[in-house]
Formats: sequence, structure tokens, C-alpha cells
Amino acid sequence: MIGIILLALGTALGTALRAYIVSLKIFERFSLPYGTFTVNVVGAFLMGLSMPLIIQSSLLYFMVIFGFLGGLTTYSAFTLDQLRLFEAKAFRKLIKYTFMMMFFCLVALALGLLVGVSL
Repeated sequence: MIGIILLALGTALGTALRAYIVSLKIFERFSLPYGTFTVNVVGAFLMGLSMPLIIQSSLLYFMVIFGFLGGLTTYSAFTLDQLRLFEAKAFRKLIKYTFMMMFFCLVALALGLLVGVSL
């Protein structure tokens, strides 16, 4: 039962932080949804950083990896952003956004793992 409570707490914190970051006015001036991009890249880095540092199957791992980082990052918002670009017939932006997200999330995850392993 404590695992479920920690998972819910981590998810709530991650989701609240994501909502705050995505709502920042700095992202309003861009034509691409960089708020979602930012939370996903930061979440990927933190995922890579956390994985070597936290013992798997521990409650902390459950809370941080599945809860907090699961709440912080968002695949569904990424998909919705893609749909909006598709509906607007902004195909170049759609392709650019999709590849940027995939590339930078993979790079951020790899960098996080490198940093996490070296600590």
C-alpha cells in the first residue's frame, strides 16, 4: 500500500511541475510546442541520471522513475502536439518537432546515464 501512495505522490509532483513548466510564458512566443519538448528532454535526462543511482525495485525507484518522471514527461501531449501540427498542415514543423523530440530525448537519456554511472 505504501508503494501505491508513493507512486501517487510522485506522479502528482511530476504532473504539477510539468503543468507549471508548460504554462510558462516564455514558450508562447515559439511556433513549436517547446514546453512539452522541454519537460520530455529534462525528464529523459533525469531518467538516465536516476536509473544507476536508485536501487531497482525499491520504493524510491518506484516513486521517482514511475511516479515523478512518469508524471513529468508526457507522450500523450507530444502526440497531441503532433496532431495539432498535422491538422494545421504544418508538415515541415511536424517532422522537425518529431525528430527533435526523439533525438534530444535519446541524447538526454544517454547523457543522464553517463553522469549517473560516473557518480
